[in-house]
Amino acid sequence: MNDDEKKDQLIENDPDHTYYEEVYKAFLNSVDSYELAQMDDEELKERLYGYLDAGRVVFETYISEDFYDDDPEKGRFNFKMKRYEIALLAKAMKLEWVREQKHSEELMRKAIGDRDYTSDKGYQYLDRLQAMEKQLSRELMTTINRIEYADRDLYGDMK
Repeated sequence: MNDDEKKDQLIENDPDHTYYEEVYKAFLNSVDSYELAQMDDEELKERLYGYLDAGRVVFETYISEDFYDDDPEKGRFNFKMKRYEIALLAKAMKLEWVREQKHSEELMRKAIGDRDYTSDKGYQYLDRLQAMEKQLSRELMTTINRIEYADRDLYGDMK
């Protein structure tokens, strides 16, 4: 093994970075999708990165880290995330997945007509997706606010 190969191998397992795969795993454990399970590896990787990229917009105002500081070629962030940050990003990805499912259902309702759609009980699924979207969005914002207000370096001891 030459020096470049050793360097590449070290970079792949760098403990100072969080790899997309860690976040993808947390996301995939939170959703049940036949569609995702049927994709080939390359298509799945592209779809997951799309959810990650769309999901990290939730962290635009997050003070602790810049979630846009990443290296897509190496499939990692340029910092080490805490476990709760991985969970939050996975939840933000789930929010994007729910929005995609909701949009798909709305298009189906328009395509087959409201009357046929409601007679087929599709409206219940759409209602559940809308409720889940609101809940996930609220949970994400509440959690981020709590984390930031608990940051002693930022706000000191607020007793």
